[in-house]
Amino acid sequence: MIIDIKFPTVFYVLEDSLSEKENNDLLSKISNIKNNTKRGGENWLTDVYNTQGTHNLMENKDFENLCNNVTYHTNKFAKILESDYDYKCNEGWLNCYYKNDYQEYHTHPNYVFSAVYFFTNPENSGKLVFEHPIEPDMCGLKNITKLNTLNGYTSSYMPKPRTLIIFRSYLRHMVTRCNNIEPRITAAFNLR
Repeated sequence: MIIDIKFPTVFYVLEDSLSEKENNDLLSKISNIKNNTKRGGENWLTDVYNTQGTHNLMENKDFENLCNNVTYHTNKFAKILESDYDYKCNEGWLNCYYKNDYQEYHTHPNYVFSAVYFFTNPENSGKLVFEHPIEPDMCGLKNITKLNTLNGYTSSYMPKPRTLIIFRSYLRHMVTRCNNIEPRITAAFNLR
């Protein structure tokens, strides 16, 4: 007998994606954007401050290196998945989570890859949670004695600042309710 694993769900996780100096420089730019840009994400159920639809990072020269970094590493990930297509970053936006903020489960339709870059991720921030792509079919498994990567319903990340996480856009994901005092600041990107 063999256990033959097919259709794995893979993530690309890169710590120290930007230098500490560049990360801090961008944080000062984010403060200015937040003070001068209205909240986006008009179809979101939560009140998280974000710039989706109001400030595209792809059109901001200050974020050019970050956007290029996301594109470079997404294409590197695609090559690992044996795709030689040249994926392009189409949009990027900021998210600022404060105490009690969260993000409901969602996907990024019409894209192939999505990414989250963590500028900050203070203590007691919400977790970035991914749902198993075959959920809810997995709920038929009974009496699980120990969760692992083969039987878990969800998987979560609590990365250190300056971490980039790239994933396939069809994966349902969310951010759990935050209890942080300092803001949890991320940038989200979509590529196709």
